[in-house]
Amino acid sequence: MTRTVAVIQARTGSNRLPGKILEPLYDDVSLLAYQCQRLRSIEGVDELVIATTEAPDDDAVVKLAEAQGVRVFRGSEEDVLSRFLLVADATLASTLIRITSDSPFRDPDVIAKCVAEHREHGAEYTRPADGHLPKGLRAEVVETAALRQIHDDPATTARDREHVTIHIREHLDRYRTHIVDFPEALRHPEIDLSVDTPEDLDVVRSVHAELMARGWPVDTLHICRLMEEYAVLRSIITDLAS
Repeated sequence: MTRTVAVIQARTGSNRLPGKILEPLYDDVSLLAYQCQRLRSIEGVDELVIATTEAPDDDAVVKLAEAQGVRVFRGSEEDVLSRFLLVADATLASTLIRITSDSPFRDPDVIAKCVAEHREHGAEYTRPADGHLPKGLRAEVVETAALRQIHDDPATTARDREHVTIHIREHLDRYRTHIVDFPEALRHPEIDLSVDTPEDLDVVRSVHAELMARGWPVDTLHICRLMEEYAVLRSIITDLAS
């Protein structure tokens, strides 16, 4: 049996903005809860789970996952690679999708496209082409067997274990790699919708509020269109921050 599992790696610890994933995007819906709601049903994906740490502060992540009806697994804080393999073993996943929790606007259609092409090309690792998609809207698909090989290699470094796929990204020629192309309208690598600072949090809140005000769907195309209207968005952010 083959299973594809999307994994949100989530922890409350952050040097610049602790607890950011539990901050509200709108009303009482946090960044992480919003991701769970958007990504619980992705075409070609069997299950969405959260992989968090054993740190006491991350009890809050477990509570959120339970409230959202999403399975949660706890493992090493530093060895994130082992956390992913723990998920793979528990869910019988042959393919994993790596999702970080500080980017609330991950698009299920983008992920579905990456998963479909990953299977079509028999890849071990799949990602969007460089220069395609805003930061915070990309997705990585990887075979569990490739991650296990890295985990078991004595030469694997602490950096490799912390960043999960960085070894693959730095040695693409060693893996069956597939690169996914996206339409011109989505090729905006200059846009960054990940949240690392209070200012970033203001940005994503403003983006969501403006999309709702216009009646636009929260998808990659409409986010790109909105961000292109830089003067309008800048004025909104300035008003909300004042």
